[in-house]
Amino acid sequence: MASNDKTNLLVEIEANFDGLSPQLKVAARYILSSPDDVAVYSMREIASRASVQPSTMLRLANKLNYGTYNDFRDAFRKRLSAPSTGYAARARSLQMRQTEADGNSLISEMVEAEQYNIQTTFDRIADEDFSAVATRVVNAETLYIVGLRKCFSLATFFHYATRVFVKRAHLVTGAAGMFREEISQINKGDVVLAIAFDPYTFETVEAVKVARAVGATIVVVTDSNVSPLARDADHAFIAANRSPSFYRSLSGALMILQTLIAAIVTELGEPAVKALDGSDQRLRDHQTYWKN
Repeated sequence: MASNDKTNLLVEIEANFDGLSPQLKVAARYILSSPDDVAVYSMREIASRASVQPSTMLRLANKLNYGTYNDFRDAFRKRLSAPSTGYAARARSLQMRQTEADGNSLISEMVEAEQYNIQTTFDRIADEDFSAVATRVVNAETLYIVGLRKCFSLATFFHYATRVFVKRAHLVTGAAGMFREEISQINKGDVVLAIAFDPYTFETVEAVKVARAVGATIVVVTDSNVSPLARDADHAFIAANRSPSFYRSLSGALMILQTLIAAIVTELGEPAVKALDGSDQRLRDHQTYWKN
């Protein structure tokens, strides 16, 4: 029986994900990461964005017991148009009107998409999720940070921001072909922070599997609950990443990491303040920054 509640429908997709064919999984991943697109765009456009054939979208709708694709889309539209859905729904409604008009601005689309990403990302996360992960990081023997290819900038930023007060923070880079040697050092008392989005970099998935095998705590930032990272995670932060550009947005993920950094500083208390003060003094002593 197909549900008319979007949230229940997403849960249904996740529950049936393992039984889907490879192409249906591709379509399902896109819908899970950008569910409101279904309410706004045509089946052909959604298929193009998901890199599948339109017939695949129809087969997915049928698999979920919808007679037609329009019935499937209506399930998302009803929830999107409800007053209780707040800012994200209003933003998507605005985009629906804009895309029907001539001369739609790419800049406006980009700004709207990023607003949606940040709002939707944090609608999914409870405050206590950040504090729980911060406690794990503070008590970890070593914090391993893994993010490759398009996610390397996110991993590097997180390492740069935390290395001063998290003394055992290690950025996994795979330099000189040593990736497997780096992740082989992961132990039970460690925390592994892994960042990846579809298409998922093989080595990042491998790092998560190594961490699971040894009993380390796994924290992931990814794009859906059916991500190969999320399935093994102790804590999964799901970042909305829609974009009219050819690259998926990283803004939601960046906001998660920034908030997590703040949570770690709060958890550490005075030792974090002292560590940052010492770092500031060293930077001044070495005249690191330009002075006018």
